[in-house]
Amino acid sequence: QDFVCGKTYSNVGVGQPGTYQVNDWRFYVHDVALVKADGSRQALDLDQDETWQYENVALLDLRKDCGSGTLPTNTVVKGAVPDENYTGLCFKVGVPYALNHLNDATAPSPLNTSGMLWNWRGGRKFIRVDGFGAPGGDNSVAFVTHLGSTECPGSDPSAPPTAACGYPNIAEFCLDNFNVDQDRVVMDMGKALAASNVAFNTSSTASGCMSGNSDPECIPIMPRLNLDFTYVAGAGSTPEKYPKVVPQVLFSVSKP
Repeated sequence: QDFVCGKTYSNVGVGQPGTYQVNDWRFYVHDVALVKADGSRQALDLDQDETWQYENVALLDLRKDCGSGTLPTNTVVKGAVPDENYTGLCFKVGVPYALNHLNDATAPSPLNTSGMLWNWRGGRKFIRVDGFGAPGGDNSVAFVTHLGSTECPGSDPSAPPTAACGYPNIAEFCLDNFNVDQDRVVMDMGKALAASNVAFNTSSTASGCMSGNSDPECIPIMPRLNLDFTYVAGAGSTPEKYPKVVPQVLFSVSKP
C-alpha cells in the first residue's frame, strides 16, 4: 500500500492490537549506483536540484498529507548514467560521515532539513518513521524508528565528533532484477517492525527505537534495517550481538 499520513495500519508486528498509525516518513540515501551484467557498478550522477539532492545524497520525503496543507514531497532519486544494460541497483541508507556532521545552520538543502537533525555530534536521522501503536485509545504508545550514527566521540553535542562514530549505522542495499526503465523500489516498514510490539515501549527508554545500544526496542528492528546490532543492557553487562537479517527485507523491487 502507498503511505497515507495518519492512516492506521493493522497487523503490524507482534502482540495486540497490532494497529499502527504513521505520521512521518523520511529517509536519506547516497552512493546510488546501477549494476551491470558483469557485476560492475555505474554511479548515478545526481541532479543538483538544491532542494532534495546534494552531491551524492538524496532525501526521500513521503509526508505529502502530513500537514494542514499539502507538503513538498519527493519519492524519486534523479540522475544520469551512460546508456548501457543494467540489471541491478545498489544504494546506501544514510548520510556519509563527511556530510553527516555539517553545521545545519550553514548546510545546503536537504542536509539542513530540521526534522532530520539530532545534534551536531550525532548528525542526521537517516530514517525517520514516527507513529503510534494502538492509536486513539487509552493504551496508545508513541513508537518511532529513528536510525542514525551512535557512539560518536566528543564531549560537546554542539560540536562535530572528534573521530569516526563507533556505530555509523549506514546500511547498503543491493537489488537484483531491477529494470531502470520501468521498475520501482518499495520500502516496507512493516517488515522492519515484523518482530516488534508497536503498542509497548520499555519504561525509561526512548519511544520505539532511536538506534541506542541500550534500547531493547532496537533489538528486533536494527537487524531488519540490514545492520548488525550490539545490545548492552547497562554498565558492566555483557554485550549481546544480533546479526542483520539475511536476506534483507526492508527494500524490494516492484514490477509494473
